[in-house]
Amino acid sequence: MRIFFIFILILAANTVWGQKMLLLERANSARTTKLYIGETLKYRLAGEENYWYQRNITDMLPASNVILLDNFPVNLGDISQLKVNRRPILRLTGGVLFAFGASLTLATTIAALYNDKGTNYGALYATAAGSMGIGYFLSSKRTLKLGEKHRLRLIEINFGNPPAGR
Repeated sequence: MRIFFIFILILAANTVWGQKMLLLERANSARTTKLYIGETLKYRLAGEENYWYQRNITDMLPASNVILLDNFPVNLGDISQLKVNRRPILRLTGGVLFAFGASLTLATTIAALYNDKGTNYGALYATAAGSMGIGYFLSSKRTLKLGEKHRLRLIEINFGNPPAGR
């Protein structure tokens, strides 16, 4: 069994000689969002076309600044907008707020059906609707317009050719 794991590690080490990635950068920020081959990209092309494409990244060609999306070549300069997920903490908060709003709506409706006296139904329903709206907003994807504030960049990290003996 130990020999099997060593064999798998040797095979895995032979494929780690380079890496291609698509960087989503923001102006005046050092943090980037990295997209790799195999991930899904939801984008809109520049021009009069009003359609969102959702395709998988199949390959990246940094020399010509082209990415292959489901084997269709797309220049990075042609992409005008992207839809990306929000930060994980915001998505988690959005899910909690949405669940709170839904449960508050259910509890308020049950209280109304049983004629609970002294309950301010308007404030409870308004709180539930506001909580569900904010939760839905935080759980949805952000639309980023590429230009001065955001940009896409292709990079390739290459560690050189592997030694001939391996």
